[in-house]
Amino acid sequence: MKSLYLSLAVRLTIAIAGSVTIAANATTLDSFKVDSSATSVSGISGGAYMAQQYHVAYSSSVVGIGILAGGPYYCAKGNVGTALTDCTTPTALNPPDVSYSIRVTDEFASRAQIDNPGYMSNARVWLFSGSKDKTVYPIVVERLFDYYRHYASPSNIFFERSIPAAHSMVTDRYGQPCDHVGDGNNPNDIFINNCGYDAAGNLLNHIYGALKPRANPDAVLKGSIVEFDQGEFIGNPASHSMNPTGYAYVPTDCDDGATCRIHVVFHGCRQFPARIGDKFYRNAGYNEWADTNRIIVLYPQAINSDLPPVYNPRGCWDWWGYDDANYAKQSGRQMLAVKAMVDRLSAGFNPVPPAAPSGLSATTLSDHSATLTWQPSAGPRLMGYNVYYSSSATGLFVRAGSTTQAKVTVSGLASGTKYYFRVRAENRRNAESVNSNVASATTTGLTSVPDALLPVIAIAP
Repeated sequence: MKSLYLSLAVRLTIAIAGSVTIAANATTLDSFKVDSSATSVSGISGGAYMAQQYHVAYSSSVVGIGILAGGPYYCAKGNVGTALTDCTTPTALNPPDVSYSIRVTDEFASRAQIDNPGYMSNARVWLFSGSKDKTVYPIVVERLFDYYRHYASPSNIFFERSIPAAHSMVTDRYGQPCDHVGDGNNPNDIFINNCGYDAAGNLLNHIYGALKPRANPDAVLKGSIVEFDQGEFIGNPASHSMNPTGYAYVPTDCDDGATCRIHVVFHGCRQFPARIGDKFYRNAGYNEWADTNRIIVLYPQAINSDLPPVYNPRGCWDWWGYDDANYAKQSGRQMLAVKAMVDRLSAGFNPVPPAAPSGLSATTLSDHSATLTWQPSAGPRLMGYNVYYSSSATGLFVRAGSTTQAKVTVSGLASGTKYYFRVRAENRRNAESVNSNVASATTTGLTSVPDALLPVIAIAP
């Protein structure tokens, strides 16, 4: 009876519970073949300040920067009150002090706490200030313009200030109206505005020169959005107002071993995943350009924190010292974490398939289902797992379906029947690992020939 069941099942379609679009949870960040001389950064609002201090601190390894609604280096002076006044909505009497920013930059560099600012002389700098921005006044970005004119070649600096945008990440196709003023208390506000202006594309083209046309924004991109464990790079991330999970967009060419560049994007305050989901890292406009130009886009993630010792209710990056007095130096905890992510991405292409899952076990749930659990695999480029079953430990194994989790329930099994299972890890290029160990489970009830509904195997996380 058992062999009859398996012969029937093999001839029938195996049902798959959903499709895999994002890598398995908490996976290790992959490494690729990267041109380390072509790393760049950008950010919006609080993320703009983070991008700017990252550029200054690691200027020897950053070729260019794009800033939307941000001010000069160390503007907040380690004080949240200054951050929320002088560095965002200053009066005519207290705009950001550029001379102070320059003095601190040179002082930190003299102590080897940041790179020599001379590295910024050849940097490509792109600045944006919406003419209707009432959250970070245009004068703040003008002071950043003055700061960069002190260090960078004026011919390398571009400043766009004619777009009637409110405070937002500006796109040419996605988001709320261009002059929409976001309210932090309104969950529908995502601080991404459609202004008919492609900020991501413009800044990337300024930094890297003329790029190939972007992929069709309305089509499915060829590359992959992958999620990774930020805890690899900073212990207990939430205690430092960093999300446990970060994201990256990886073009297929990079997955296949081509030499690629890295662009790091820092989201703004209130744009962390728990508040707006995937809207920023999917729709800010970077991925379409990355897809056709071999650019890996790294989206590190901050998170809100309402509990001591870190108070950061808006989920901003640390640009005033809420977590770390050294926040703007190379030794700053968030700075070190992001730099370690960049270094990991740059560590070289590994064409080896992911490691096999280990510790597979099977537990009977009922007459028609069993639960499988296993230890997650390591990368590279891990996407998920394929589950296989058989009526014999050494017989033909049939694929039951796929999952991104390390625990599934297999249903649709025949009653009173012993099944054998194994699992393989799969990467984004559809390369499978070798087999896991084999685990078995016997369903309860009397052995029977399944009716028409039973021979289809379905798995669910």
